[in-house]
Amino acid sequence: MKPSEDLHQLIQSMSMSEKRYFKIYSSRHIIGHNNNYIHLFDAIDKQKEYDEEKVKKYFAGEKFIKHLPSEKHYLYNLILDGLNAFHKDRTFLTRYSNILINIEILFNKGLFEQCKRLITKAKKEAYLLEKFSILYLVVRWETLIFIKDEDVKGLYKSFDEELRILEVIRIQSALTRIAFNIQIEIYKGRVNNAFLKNQEVELKKHYPPKKEVNSFWAQYYYHSAMGLIFSARKKYLQCFNCYKDINILMQNSKQFIVDLPHIYHTNNNNMVNLMFVLENYDKVLPLLQHQRIFTDIYRIKNQALSQKVFLNTSESELYLYYKTEEYEKGVSAIKKIEPELKKIKLNFSPSLFDLFFMMSVIFLGEQDFKSAIKWLNKILNNEKEVNIRKELQINARLLYLIVLFEKEDLFFENQYQSVKRFIANQKEFKNQTLILEAIKLLAEQRLNDVKKGKLKQLVKHLENDSAEVVVESLNPQFDFQQWIEGMMIHKKIK
Repeated sequence: MKPSEDLHQLIQSMSMSEKRYFKIYSSRHIIGHNNNYIHLFDAIDKQKEYDEEKVKKYFAGEKFIKHLPSEKHYLYNLILDGLNAFHKDRTFLTRYSNILINIEILFNKGLFEQCKRLITKAKKEAYLLEKFSILYLVVRWETLIFIKDEDVKGLYKSFDEELRILEVIRIQSALTRIAFNIQIEIYKGRVNNAFLKNQEVELKKHYPPKKEVNSFWAQYYYHSAMGLIFSARKKYLQCFNCYKDINILMQNSKQFIVDLPHIYHTNNNNMVNLMFVLENYDKVLPLLQHQRIFTDIYRIKNQALSQKVFLNTSESELYLYYKTEEYEKGVSAIKKIEPELKKIKLNFSPSLFDLFFMMSVIFLGEQDFKSAIKWLNKILNNEKEVNIRKELQINARLLYLIVLFEKEDLFFENQYQSVKRFIANQKEFKNQTLILEAIKLLAEQRLNDVKKGKLKQLVKHLENDSAEVVVESLNPQFDFQQWIEGMMIHKKIK
C-alpha cells in the first residue's frame, strides 16, 4: 500500500507564520519526545515530493521510526490542533465554536449573568454577519436561560426568534437549491425555455421575502440564479447586471468580502468574462486591477486565494491582448508572469494550465513558435500527473497542430495522426473533430472544389453547433473558428 501523503500535503500548505507557531505550540504541549516530532516535521517539510523511504533512512537508528505510521498520525493531529489554536480568533467559525463552548461552561457552572452577557454579545455579531445557523444555537442557549428563570415573556420571545431564524434559513436553502439546479442542468446541456420559466416561477415563490426574514444569502442566490437564467438565454447585459448587483451587495456589507473572499473574486471573474462576451474590452483592465488589489484593500491574507487571483487575472489579461491583437503587450505581460509561476506548484489548480494555454496563444500571435510549443508541452507533459479538463487537453493538441501548420513544420502529419487518435476516443467533443478536419484540409497543398465545399460545410456546422456560453464555466480560449475563417480568406476560399 502506498504511504499516505496527507501529512506532507498538510505541512506544505502551511505558511511560515503557521510553521513558526506550530513549533512553539508543540514545545508547550509535548513532553519528552518533542524533538522527535519537530525533527520529523522539518524532514518532511524539506521534501518537495513526499518520499517515505528517504524519511526512514534519515532517521535510521531512532526508535520512533519503527512506528512511523502512528507517529505521522499523531503529528498530523498535533498540527491540526496547533492550526486550530493559531486561527482561534481569526475566522468566524473557529471563534464561535469557542464562544459556544464558553457559553456551555458558564451555564453548567451556574454563572448565568456572565452567560447572558456572552450570549448577548454573540447574538449581536451573528446577526451582523448573518450567521443564522450559529445564531440558532446561541438563541437556543438563551431559551434555556429563560426556562431556568421561569421568564414566560422572554421564553415566548425566544421561541418566535427561533422560528424567524429557521424561516430565514429555509428561504436561503430554497434559493440556493434553485440556483444550483439551474447551474447543474446548464452543465448537462438540458436547459430549455420551459425549464427556465419553471425556475423563474420557483424563484418568485421565495423572493423577495418579507423584510424581517430577508438576508444577504437570499439576495445573493436570487441574483446568481437570475444571472444563470439570463446567461442561458444569451441576455448577457442583464446577466452582467445580476453580477453587478452581487458586487454592490458585497461592497455594502464589507465583512462578507473579508469572510468570503473566494466568492467575491469568482463574482468579479464572472463580470470580466461577461465583458469579453459583450466585447466591452475597455472595461476589462479596470476590473482586473480591482481584483488584483482587493485582498490588500480588505487586508485579506490568504496565499491560496492570492495565487488563484494571480492565475485568473493573468489569464484574462492575456485573453484581452489576444482579442485586441496586441501581442507585443501580451509578451511583455508574460515576462512579468513567468517569475511568479515558479512559485506555484503544478498541482495547485487547473487554472494554471489555462494560463499556459493563453501564453501559447500569445506567442502564436507573435509568431514565436518555439515559445508557443514550450508552453503547450507544459500542458501535454503533465496530463497524467495533474487533473486537466479534457477540453483543454484536446484544445492544446489542436493549437499545437496549428503552430506546426503556421511554421510549415514537417512534423505536422505525425502530429495530425496523433491528435486524430486522441479525439477519436472523445466522442462528446464533436466541434473539436470538425476543427481537426478543417485544419487538415487547410494544410492540403491543393484544394479542389470538392475540398473547398467540404471546408465551407465544416465552418457552417461549427457555427450551428457552437455551445451555449455559460458564464460560470467560460474559459478564455483560442477562437479556432475565427482562425479557420482567416486562413480561408488567406487562401481565397469564399
